[in-house]
Amino acid sequence: MFARALDFLLGKAITLACAVMLAAMVAFTLYTVFMRAVMNDPPFWGDTLTLIANVWLVMLAFALSIRERESFAMQMIYDYVPARAAGILETLWNLLFVAVGLMMVVYGYQVADRIPGAYWELGNAPKRWLMIVLPVSGALVMLAGLRVLAEDFKALRRGERLGRRDGVGEI
Repeated sequence: MFARALDFLLGKAITLACAVMLAAMVAFTLYTVFMRAVMNDPPFWGDTLTLIANVWLVMLAFALSIRERESFAMQMIYDYVPARAAGILETLWNLLFVAVGLMMVVYGYQVADRIPGAYWELGNAPKRWLMIVLPVSGALVMLAGLRVLAEDFKALRRGERLGRRDGVGEI
C-alpha cells in the first residue's frame, strides 16, 4: 500500500516537473524573442535557461514514458509479430531500460562530478547542475523499468496475459 502511494506521488511529481519545465521553456523563449525582436536588448541568459529546461524536460519525460508504458520505439513492431513474441519483446525492452537507467546513474554521476566549468550567464553556476539530470533521470528510468517488470511478473504469476494496457500485443 505504501509503495503504491509512493509510486503515485512520484508519478505526479515527475509529471508536474515536466509541466514546469515546458512552461519555463515557453516563457524563456517568448521573453527572449520579445526582448530581441521588439526591444533590441536580448537577455544573455535566456537561451541558456531554455536549453537547461529542455534537457531536464526530455530526461524526466523519458522516465515518465517508461512508467506509463508509452515508449513508442517498440509499439509499432507489436502489430507485426505474434502476441507471445510481443510480450517477450516488451519484457526484454523493459530489462534494457533498467540497464540503461543503471548506466545513467553510474556514468551520469561520474560526468556530473567531473565536468569542469560554469555558466557565467547564470552567475557562474557550476555546469554539474545541468549534468546532475543524468543520474537523477537514470534512477527514475530504473525505477520505472523495475515497476513495469514487477507488474508483468505479477500478471504472469496470476496467469494473466502480458502486454500493453490497451490490449495490443497481449499474449
